Amino acid sequence: MAVMVIPFSMPEPMEIPEHIIASLRAMAPDEAVHKGMALLAQIEAAELLVYDKVVDERLELGSVFSKSANGAELEQKLSDEACYGQPLDAGSLAGSAFAQGSALLVMGQAEEEEAGPLPRALREAVLGGARSGDVGFNYVLTFQAADGRALGALTLMRPHGSGPLNHEQPNVTEGLRRLLGDILQGGT
Repeated sequence: MAVMVIPFSMPEPMEIPEHIIASLRAMAPDEAVHKGMALLAQIEAAELLVYDKVVDERLELGSVFSKSANGAELEQKLSDEACYGQPLDAGSLAGSAFAQGSALLVMGQAEEEEAGPLPRALREAVLGGARSGDVGFNYVLTFQAADGRALGALTLMRPHGSGPLNHEQPNVTEGLRRLLGDILQGGT
């Protein structure tokens, strides 16, 4: 099965504990997102997370969180991707999620010769340097302001062996996504 991009709806959010809410709200917005990424990694929602932010309707790399030691290296490689610095609709995963008005699941078998929807650096990361293979389960979740303005996106990458988000992971992820979206738009 080739790499597919599948729109889907997130489940109802799980309530986030008050001490975590207070801690995240006390941080600068981008710092809160990065801390939220670390929290998602702690509950094993993802091995690798990428935060793309939207500034003046252009996509910028916000930050990368990796459970392995290669996070800084991946962040450098990702910053060189063509989608950054471009308008949000320039063919990025975040742009696709906003265009479809839905979270996205990216999964399937990447083949050497096909470009596919994953940016080159992410594809290399999820394939562990292989030229082809199963890309695992990659979720693209958007942050949107109350007025509909795009604020950014969070991509969660899970290896195939971990399976899709399961048990309470989707609900916790949705609760955290909503909280971080509120923080990004300046909510209190």
